[in-house]
Amino acid sequence: MSISTETLIARKEIMKGRVLHVTLDTVSINGGERTATREAVWHHGACAVLPIRDDGKIIFVRQYRYATGVAMLEIPAGKIERDGEAPELCAARELEEEAGVTGEITPLGFIYTSPGFCNEKLYLYVAQNLKKGSQHLDDDEFLNIEVYTPQEVETMIERNEIVDAKTLAAFAKARKYLTFR
Repeated sequence: MSISTETLIARKEIMKGRVLHVTLDTVSINGGERTATREAVWHHGACAVLPIRDDGKIIFVRQYRYATGVAMLEIPAGKIERDGEAPELCAARELEEEAGVTGEITPLGFIYTSPGFCNEKLYLYVAQNLKKGSQHLDDDEFLNIEVYTPQEVETMIERNEIVDAKTLAAFAKARKYLTFR
């Protein structure tokens, strides 16, 4: 069977929260040839920033992630605060909030985090020419800042020590900005 299109027939609201919205949708496939049920998660989107210091080292944050039950090494990131917020403003805000730095932000593109069931679009950036800013975490946010060379990052990826998808994608997309020695 070739690629199909799907059109919404009916929607049942399952949950509407601060971060995401969950629906159970009935869709028609290929103009009504068939119908199917889709569970979908709707999200405003997010941004992630790979901050590169002047010495070529990358700034990471390590924070506990409840859903996985582990503290993960990631690049600074956060959700777009409201529908329509410019992704580059979100990226700049999260860079300073989490890493305590500001800088020149360059877009790397975007990824869909889990397109099988979620529409979250995550915009990726690289930040350079960093300047000290003011770290100001959310009340429920606790993290450690860690700094690594690109070579150390590659080793941690090979060892499965960095398993966060946005971090892996940003690192891959930012290769031309990185200095490997």
